[in-house]
Amino acid sequence: MDIFPVRRQVEWTILGSGCIEITLDKNLSKIETKVARIFGAPTFVRRPMDKMNSALWILMDGTRNVRTIMKEMDAQFNEAISPVEERVSNSIAQFVELGLVSLTSKKGGFDWDIGGSVV
Repeated sequence: MDIFPVRRQVEWTILGSGCIEITLDKNLSKIETKVARIFGAPTFVRRPMDKMNSALWILMDGTRNVRTIMKEMDAQFNEAISPVEERVSNSIAQFVELGLVSLTSKKGGFDWDIGGSVV
């Protein structure tokens, strides 16, 4: 069975360096939200990715299965990503654990916006 990783609907941008930055809302309680508002603290956090995870993020658009993603990552990063199966599998698992990626058994099997923007 093929597995197709797909980005969840989160805010992300491509930085000038070509790396991806994800913006996540902080899960603040009501009191924390009021304190943040009083002190002007942000209610979100920006998480920049390295080049490899940025490339993986772009590839996880629901149109490529894991096997295809591994081939593309291996072609792009060669020895730097070796062993590609382990590195890509672990990264996808972390994205899933963080709620940033979903796995589907059907190509294009999602109904949310996966887009981003370029900064």
